[in-house]
Amino acid sequence: MKVLQKFTNFYKNLTLRKRIVYLFTLAAFIPFFCAVILSYNAIYTILENKLEDGAFSHLKHTELSLSNTMNDLAQISHQFVYPSSLALKLKDLQETDDPAELTSLNEAIQTELDYISYTNSTAGLTMYVDNGGRPVFRNMPVRQDFSFDELPVIGKYSGITYYGPHISNNPLNTRYVVSISKEVNIPDNDSVQLYIESSFSLTQNMLKANQQVNNSFFLLLDGDGRIAYSELNSLFAVDDYFDEIVTGDISGSIGGYYWFRTESDQGWSMVSLISSGEYNEEKTIWITQMLILAVIFGMFSLAIAFLLRKMVYKPIRQFDSEIQAITTNNFQFKSEPTNIPEFDEFLDQLQHMKKRIAELIEEVELKEKKRADLEIEKLMYQINPHFLMNTLDTVHWLALINKQTDIDQLVSSLNKLLYYNLKKSGKVSTIEEEIDSLVQYCKIQEFRHNFSFNIVKKVEEESLKTPVPRFILQPLVENAIYHGLAEEGHIEVIVEKKDENTILISIHDNGSGLSGEEIENILSTDIKNNKEVIGIGMNYVKRMLESHYENRAYFTIKSEKGKGTTVELHLPIN
Repeated sequence: MKVLQKFTNFYKNLTLRKRIVYLFTLAAFIPFFCAVILSYNAIYTILENKLEDGAFSHLKHTELSLSNTMNDLAQISHQFVYPSSLALKLKDLQETDDPAELTSLNEAIQTELDYISYTNSTAGLTMYVDNGGRPVFRNMPVRQDFSFDELPVIGKYSGITYYGPHISNNPLNTRYVVSISKEVNIPDNDSVQLYIESSFSLTQNMLKANQQVNNSFFLLLDGDGRIAYSELNSLFAVDDYFDEIVTGDISGSIGGYYWFRTESDQGWSMVSLISSGEYNEEKTIWITQMLILAVIFGMFSLAIAFLLRKMVYKPIRQFDSEIQAITTNNFQFKSEPTNIPEFDEFLDQLQHMKKRIAELIEEVELKEKKRADLEIEKLMYQINPHFLMNTLDTVHWLALINKQTDIDQLVSSLNKLLYYNLKKSGKVSTIEEEIDSLVQYCKIQEFRHNFSFNIVKKVEEESLKTPVPRFILQPLVENAIYHGLAEEGHIEVIVEKKDENTILISIHDNGSGLSGEEIENILSTDIKNNKEVIGIGMNYVKRMLESHYENRAYFTIKSEKGKGTTVELHLPIN
């Protein structure tokens, strides 16, 4: 009883943080310990089976057997091609017309062919085939419908064509074999094709594989991923392409099967297909055990959650009451203490917060009243821009009626410029609109200053629609007029496409020019403190380029004292 009393007193003195730490430590480690014990046997079984390693191991063994067989056939083929004794006899046979010698050579060739194929256990049906596809010498019977075109090609290497598993072309043999063909070039004579089949029983090998790996099937792919042989033709038909090969992976899942692939030295690949159900059997057992364990953990967690609810729910309800009081502007409400130090501290902070909120509400109400007064005052002093433009339009027509051409042009340009400046389309315009606005601005300035201007566009029409920040050209021209031009001044604006991704806008004047030190100050001085050096307009252009293009646009200044200044804007098209 004393021990229980001590534990009770210890628990009552714990803060909420310590209580949560202790309880959740128990909740975490007890289920984890149980999970380790219950899942150990299942995990051990999965690791012991090593199904994936077994599949790869057996697949590699089968692939090596098939590859070695093809290599053996390639080695045997050297005994049949020129300048072997057999090929020399073929050469003599093609060059003689003597009947007796023909008979002797035929017998000698057939005897040597039988001997070579007999002494090589790997070789099965072996024959020479003429250019017309007819067997001329063979060691076994040949099917009448024999054709190289019907054989499943899996690769061509070093002049040898390799064929995947197929039914033997010996009518007395219905087993699967692999085969090769090679052209026998005889100097100064017609070439013939050498064809050699293996005596390798692929079907028997496959059955052994299926006994070791339940529900597994094999595919044989050429270098391009085409299926040359399939044990599961219903899903992976011969001459279709095994799409998963293009990813370069050696394993994966497709169509309810897990697949594993090995590639031979000759470029072709062998794929093993294992049913997902068989492959996941051990995983399913483990998952079932984990689900049962999860139910137990869930019940245990619910019990812990109930304890936490008893400990946390009441203070949370008090916090909720405090929040409700704030939403109803009841700033005098105060909750009872919870006897949990952290929660009581939070309640005190809420009381301070309520007091501050009340003060802020009063302050906001006062500011809103002042703001409403400012809005009314602002409306009283606003000028309707449409009224101004309509008035200018009236002046334009009066000047036109009275044949006051200069006034007409000046008012028309001013009206267009005001419309562009006052329109509500945002901060983004286009190069074409900027140029049009610049034309109107220059026309107005011509009436005030003695200078001429010229705008040259060396760019496609669609490039003129490129979005740009508004008012990036007018400040540059304005700077040239007020700070650079002398009498008989001239300004030229050139728009050209620098490359596929950049448009170059050049503004050149024939004014007094800038020194190197002045140019360096313009380009290097902090734009926020640069108004005295380059003026508000240049400062605006520099800031807009940095803000809008994020360091992908820039401008350069080229100038020489007494010869004018050129400002170049480099703007990205995209």
